Amino acid sequence: MHFVSKLLLFATLFIAIDCQAALAAQARATVGAQKGQFKTVELDSFIEQEKKVVGKGKRLIRMAEPVSFQARVKRHPEERPMSYVYEVLELAGVKPVPEVGHRMFVESRGRRIIPVYVEKQAVARIGKELKEGKSARFLGYHLYSYGKGPAILVVDFVGVK
Repeated sequence: MHFVSKLLLFATLFIAIDCQAALAAQARATVGAQKGQFKTVELDSFIEQEKKVVGKGKRLIRMAEPVSFQARVKRHPEERPMSYVYEVLELAGVKPVPEVGHRMFVESRGRRIIPVYVEKQAVARIGKELKEGKSARFLGYHLYSYGKGPAILVVDFVGVK
């Protein structure tokens, strides 16, 4: 039983430290969003970096860090169930919670294809303004990473010629 007590203490300390780091990350994300500061990332490098950090079979919550990246629309947004996205947004303390019900696929310059979540207002604009195969600079929030790379919520974009 002594081992279990130590394990419980360790888990409590880990959660407390992790929560402090999460709150600090959320504060940085909120400030970045308020200032319009989306960190520009090169999508291929970003995918590799996040895959290495997380490994297979795990997820790492990234607390809605604002990012900007260039990619081509591979497939237009499609309606999908989004319960996990809402759990992450709630955990990250995002207020108000955006309406998310679609996922689309984008392709990097290196021809890597990843799914991204798409906020409701961005879905309508993408359908009208971006054809499949068209490049754009997307603005979004890095919600979490998993074995295939980053999970990003796209909230806006600017077409690229």
